[in-house]
Amino acid sequence: MRSVLLTFAICGLAQPAAAQFTTTYAGTQTEGGAAVPASALFYVEPDYALMIIKGARSGRMVFDAKAHVLHMINDDNKTYLDIDKSAAGGGDPMQMMQQQLASLPPSQRAMAEGMMKSMSSTLPPPLTYVWSTEKKTVAGYECTRVDGMRGAEKVTEYCGSTSPDLKMTDAERKTMLEMQSYLRNFTIMVKSGNDDTRAFQWDTSTDGYPVITRCYRNGVMTLDLALQSVSRKPVPADALMLPAGYKRMDLTGMTGRPGR
Repeated sequence: MRSVLLTFAICGLAQPAAAQFTTTYAGTQTEGGAAVPASALFYVEPDYALMIIKGARSGRMVFDAKAHVLHMINDDNKTYLDIDKSAAGGGDPMQMMQQQLASLPPSQRAMAEGMMKSMSSTLPPPLTYVWSTEKKTVAGYECTRVDGMRGAEKVTEYCGSTSPDLKMTDAERKTMLEMQSYLRNFTIMVKSGNDDTRAFQWDTSTDGYPVITRCYRNGVMTLDLALQSVSRKPVPADALMLPAGYKRMDLTGMTGRPGR
């Protein structure tokens, strides 16, 4: 199920009147030394967000802001995994642990702090963004290349455009940032290293929507997608629904945490 984890971050500062935002992408995905055609669709509205990616694997992610659930759908084996607030952690894991430590008696706090240090040493370095001066024009939009780094390793790259065509409303941005918070903690727990977890990550602290998104593994590009179209049309309603007949997977075992 990890193959459909897709980690996203949306940056939009303007407020166009439209209630939906859709971008499509095309390119290649490389797996086992072979490159295959790949495509992606990203859609957001005030209450829902949708990402569809097809390539070496096919999967979807549907975020329902009203129900507070993220559906991770694997179309290859017809399964899905639901991530709710409790599974996502509801905030930064290390910050939550620090808050819990403060409430413990001193005798228990020392032991808990030792466990916390051991846990933090196994976590990957945080993702940081390094802005370059390289400019490109993609689908008619000028953009700036930004590298996503984990320590000294480049794991992702995007080219961000500040065009008004690519800016979202406050409500759309709020929905996507909420979905991102679910994904951030979940991917830490499962420690997924698939390309899908690195696609469509970008710096939410500044303006610039990705017209190119790329993934790297051990210095080799494994996913390369470029913008094809932008529209304000809604997707079909059934695209935001769980497909009939798909089997629900259990989160227990993926995170190494006991079931609830």
